[in-house]
Amino acid sequence: MTQNISLAVILTVLASVALAVASVVQHSAVGDTAGEPGAKLSGSDLLAVIRNPRWLGGLLLTGVGAVLQMAALLLAPVTVVQPIGVLAVPWTILLAARVHKRPITAAMWGATGLTVVGTVAFAWVAIRNAAPFPILNDAWLVLGTLAGFGIAGLLALAGARGPVAWRCLAWSAAAAVIYGAESGVVKAIGHYTTSRPWLGSPVFWMLAASIVAGMVLAGIWIQQGYASGAAEIVVGTLNAAGPVAGVAYGIAVLGEGMNLTGGAVLLMLLFAAVAISGVILLSRIHPGTVPTATETAPDPAAQRGERP
Repeated sequence: MTQNISLAVILTVLASVALAVASVVQHSAVGDTAGEPGAKLSGSDLLAVIRNPRWLGGLLLTGVGAVLQMAALLLAPVTVVQPIGVLAVPWTILLAARVHKRPITAAMWGATGLTVVGTVAFAWVAIRNAAPFPILNDAWLVLGTLAGFGIAGLLALAGARGPVAWRCLAWSAAAAVIYGAESGVVKAIGHYTTSRPWLGSPVFWMLAASIVAGMVLAGIWIQQGYASGAAEIVVGTLNAAGPVAGVAYGIAVLGEGMNLTGGAVLLMLLFAAVAISGVILLSRIHPGTVPTATETAPDPAAQRGERP
């Protein structure tokens, strides 16, 4: 398929808006079910969440965003499309502040600024050095995809067993690695179907199965992230760590780094560190928590005008 980077950018921006709205809606739905912030959702909790109409509405929006992003990936390299999704971070912060009627502090804006600036700069370097087409190597596709799942699994383990303060970040990072790698897998599948026989290819079907498995795992891990912290942290992590994982997959597995110089690589590492530091700061200073039944229930004495 012919590249059209301008159209790909427009589609990715629209996808970022859909993701932002979906995140705030689903975070609210998870808050109806979650117990103490940082607690892991049980199987019954997850079933209750997915029966919530608001959560299903958020899922529909997530699907719309995913379709838009997949279309963008067919029109431009992974190293171009993935970083632009960081625009979902400010959209989510503004929308969540509006919904929950809470102020956005200067520190939150500063952390968000680091995330956006770092990721946009990362994307700028990637765009200037984008390869014209991916290179498909079956062995690298299998190894790279399995490596992505392995790294994501370790992060999910940290989300389940690690310190409470870091669980939202760890769960979200696990999903981000999956989504980042899968953006590369989608690109590979699209190129596979147009450049070589694929119906009888075990590698093609392994990649297709990894998309399904990744969607299920990442979806569960995101809900765990919502149960452990604010939607802004989840979206910030997805859109800072996700592009890094996607670009790493594109460079290491799809050969999209063929035009990169040593200086460009150093700049990308620097900007990636800036973006990720912004997410870490946001996770530490964000005032929002998952609402619980105790926090949201009205105080009878207050309703009667009595003093405590």
